[in-house]
Amino acid sequence: MNTKCPKCRCDNTKTQKFCGECGTPLGGEGTPRFSGTQTLGTSRQTMERGVLFAGRYEIIEALGAGGMGKVYRVEDKKVGQEIALKLIKPEIAADLNNIERFRHEMKFARMISHRNVCRMFDLGEDKETYFITMEYVAGEDLKSFIRRAAPLSPARALAITRQIT
Repeated sequence: MNTKCPKCRCDNTKTQKFCGECGTPLGGEGTPRFSGTQTLGTSRQTMERGVLFAGRYEIIEALGAGGMGKVYRVEDKKVGQEIALKLIKPEIAADLNNIERFRHEMKFARMISHRNVCRMFDLGEDKETYFITMEYVAGEDLKSFIRRAAPLSPARALAITRQIT
């Protein structure tokens, strides 16, 4: 049996603590509780073009948002390079098991070198906001491409699947 998200009404498995679509806590034992105000109050207004985050990353533009958080294209002022910065949602970062899992995944992600996988740089924290820095790859995201190009032919779908796997 699935659990419906109270915010976006998306179906989630019973084992999920957070909605896979919007990141809202789904309830259950040990799930941290946050009000919508706390979640939305996460430096939304300050993450505009030109703002310096963590004393190092200058915001260029917002790229998107998902279940884990918001992603921005930024310039790393220390290195002088454009990268992607993902701010992890506070309700996800509140569970230290999640942060430990990110650390563990980061170790393995750094070992991967493939043209279809963006490089991961760092897992950091600034003023109780956890973030991940990674390679910025210009272009259209897969979700937008599929919506624009739908319906995909079986050959095209298979070609995309091969690149993903």
